[in-house]
Amino acid sequence: MTANTIGATGLTHSRLPVRLASLTELAQIGSGRTGTDGFSPELLADAETLLRRSGERMRMSASHTVVALAGGTGSGKSTLFNALAGANFSPAGVTRPTTKHSHACVWGMEGAAPLLDWLGVQRRHRYARASALDAGEASLTGLLLLDLPDHDSVVTGSAALVDRLVKMADMLVWVLDPLKYADASVHRRYLMPLAGHSAVTTVVLNKVDTLSPDQASDCETDLSRLLDAEGLTDTQVLVTSAATGAGLGELRQVLSGAVAARRASADRITADVEAMLERFAVYAGDRVPGWQPPEQVALTRVAAGPVPAESGLTEPGLATDDRPPWERPEEEKGNGSHAEAPAVADWQPWQTTAAPTLPPSSARPPWEDATPDGSSHGERAEDPAMYVPAEPAGALAAAFAKAAGVAAVTQTLNGVRERRAADFIGWPPARLAARLRGRGPGRKLPDGDAADAPQAQRSDIDNAINTFAAEVGGSLPDPWPRTVLTAARSRADDTQDALGAAVARGLPKRDTVTGWWRLIAVAQWLLIALMVAGLVWIALILSLGSGHKSSLASDVSLTPWLGVMVVALLLLGWLIASWCRNLVVLAADREREQAVNDILGQVSAVATELVLVPVGRELADYEHFRTQLALARDNA
Repeated sequence: MTANTIGATGLTHSRLPVRLASLTELAQIGSGRTGTDGFSPELLADAETLLRRSGERMRMSASHTVVALAGGTGSGKSTLFNALAGANFSPAGVTRPTTKHSHACVWGMEGAAPLLDWLGVQRRHRYARASALDAGEASLTGLLLLDLPDHDSVVTGSAALVDRLVKMADMLVWVLDPLKYADASVHRRYLMPLAGHSAVTTVVLNKVDTLSPDQASDCETDLSRLLDAEGLTDTQVLVTSAATGAGLGELRQVLSGAVAARRASADRITADVEAMLERFAVYAGDRVPGWQPPEQVALTRVAAGPVPAESGLTEPGLATDDRPPWERPEEEKGNGSHAEAPAVADWQPWQTTAAPTLPPSSARPPWEDATPDGSSHGERAEDPAMYVPAEPAGALAAAFAKAAGVAAVTQTLNGVRERRAADFIGWPPARLAARLRGRGPGRKLPDGDAADAPQAQRSDIDNAINTFAAEVGGSLPDPWPRTVLTAARSRADDTQDALGAAVARGLPKRDTVTGWWRLIAVAQWLLIALMVAGLVWIALILSLGSGHKSSLASDVSLTPWLGVMVVALLLLGWLIASWCRNLVVLAADREREQAVNDILGQVSAVATELVLVPVGRELADYEHFRTQLALARDNA
C-alpha cells in the first residue's frame, strides 16, 4: 500500500492525516491475508485508490473547492452550469446527450491549473471567471465548477468519466429531472453509496418551471423521502429552474458557503474514509479471548502492589515511533530487496524472512518487523508470544510434553541412575550372588534406557496445534481463524525433531559418576580384602592344626574370632551398600525432578519458537488492526 500519500498542503483537518495513516495500516495488514474467507481484494484495491487519491488531492490547491454537477440526460445540468457561470460554456441538450467531455469554470484561476490537470479537464474546456462578469461574485472566488457528462449517456467512455470524477470531486451536486428523480440507476449506482456523505452532497430538483407549485412540493417531499430511506437523511434538497432562475440564489449560497469554509475537500475525504472503515470493520471483532494488553497487566500489577527490586521483574518497554509513515526515513520503511526472498504467492506474514516487494505498492508491510537474523527494526519491538493468552499457551506446552513422552522418559531416570551406581556402591558378594541366580542388580527396576524413549508422535503434535489454534483464534472474525491456524502450523514439520532434541537436552548425562561412589567402591573392596584375609587366616589355622609351634597362623583359639570378624565385615559391607543405595535413590529423585523441569522448559521453548511466536505475530497484527480501526474512528 502507498504510505506516503498525504501531503502537507490543504490539511484543514488536523486529524485527517492520522485517519489516513490508520487506513494505510489496515490496508497493509489486509494485503497479506487475501484469498478464501480473507480480505476482499476489491476492498483493498478501493482502499489503495482512496489513499492515493486523497494524497494527490491534498497536495493540490487548498484554496479551490471542486464542485461537480452530475445528472442524467435532459436533467438541465448543463443549462444550470451555464446559468451559474454566466455564459454558455457547456452545450445543452434536451433529449440527446450533448455533454461529451467535462467542462470547468473557475472563479480565481491562480493555482488551479495543476488541479485541472489532475481532474483531466481538457484545456479547451476550461473557463476562467476573471473579467467584469465576476462583479458581485467575489464570494465564489476559489470555486472550480465541473459540468460532467450525462451518467446515462450512450457515448463511449462517458459513464467511466463520470464514475471517476464523482470520486474526485470535493462536493457533489446531483441535478435530477422531475420526470426521472426516482430513477433506480441514479439512486442505486450513485446516491446510495454516498450515504454518510451528506456534508458534501446536495441534490437539486431542476426544471420546476414545468410543474405547478403543488406538483413541485409533492416531488420535493417524495424525493426527500427517498433520500431518507437511502441513508442520506441530512442531504440538502434544493428546487431550481435554470430557465427562470428560480432557486439559483439559494444554490449560489450553498456553493459560496462551501468555498468560504475551504473544508469541502477534507470533508469529502473524511466521508470516504469513514465509509471505507465500515467496510474494514467486519474483519475486526472482540479482543483475543483471555489476552490482556500489557498496559492493563501493568495497571493490575500496580494495584496489587510494587514489585520488589531484588526480584528482577521489570516491564519490557515498547519501541514506538509517533511519526506518521510519510515522515519516516526511507531505511525505516523496510523496502530493501533480498536475493533469496520467497515468491509473493508463497510468502506468509508470520515468516521470518523479509517480505517480497510487491510491484503495485511501496509501503512496508507490518510483518517486516521480523527479520532473518531475528532482530526487529519495525515499530513493534515486543515479544510476539506476549499476544498469546497464557492458558492456551500452557495447554500447548503440556500437550507437547505428553506427545514427546516426557513422563515415560523421566520415570526411567531413577532406574538408570541406580544401575549405574550399583557398579560402584553395590556389595560385591551380593552382586555375585545375584548374577549366579541369573538376576541383574537392578532387575526389579525399569531396565529401559532414557535415550531409547519413543519419538514424539506427529498425530499428537498435529492435534495439539489444531486444538490450540481453535482455542486462540476460533472466535475471531474471518479470515483470522484461518490465518492463526496456518501460522500455528507453519513450522509443524520441524516440531517432531525439535521435541526429540529438547528431551535429549534436558536429560542428565548417563555416564556421570559421583566422586563419593568411587570412595565407597574402594571401601567395599577393602572390606572384601579383609574378609579374604580373614578366610585365608582361618584356612591356615585349620590346615596347620595344633601340631605346629604356637603362632598366629596355628593358634586355633583365634578361629572363632576370625569367623566373627569375617561375618562382621560381610554385614558391614551389606549395611554400607544399603545405606548408599538409599542415598542414591534420594539423589536420583532430585535429579529426576530437575530433569523434568529442564525438559519441560526445553519443550516450552520449542512450543514458543515454533508455534507461539508465529501465532503471536498474527495475533499482534490482529490487535494492531483493531487498534488502528479504533484510532481512525476516534479521530472522526
